[in-house]
Amino acid sequence: MTWEIEESEVRQLLALPAGDRTLPFFQLVADWEEAWGLRDEEGWVVAKDTDALPLWPHSTFAAACAQGAWEGTVPEPIPVDDLMVELLPLLEEDGLLVAVFPAPGDAGTVMSPREVLERLEAEIEIGNE
Repeated sequence: MTWEIEESEVRQLLALPAGDRTLPFFQLVADWEEAWGLRDEEGWVVAKDTDALPLWPHSTFAAACAQGAWEGTVPEPIPVDDLMVELLPLLEEDGLLVAVFPAPGDAGTVMSPREVLERLEAEIEIGNE
């Protein structure tokens, strides 16, 4: 279940440099047990310039990026278990990357699926302590 987010928090996080958005991404995805991607009638959106699946910690951030080439796409949740067990291994198998927390005009931090999985596992472990 997605948390309520204030517009000021959205603006503040989107204004951060890509590298500074990665920690909140992993913390929020681990805490709320879901990530968000964009889908169209053909499936998940992949950034053509980076061959990366963009992921966000909240639907509001995904919706903010549903413009330009991604116009007409819709945010869709990905349960963290599905992300870790199914989607990330599939991305790795297909040679695709993950764009962590893009913002309008900013591709986010591009990481390997394995690195995303390891960071998520570490963040979940911290939350379980």
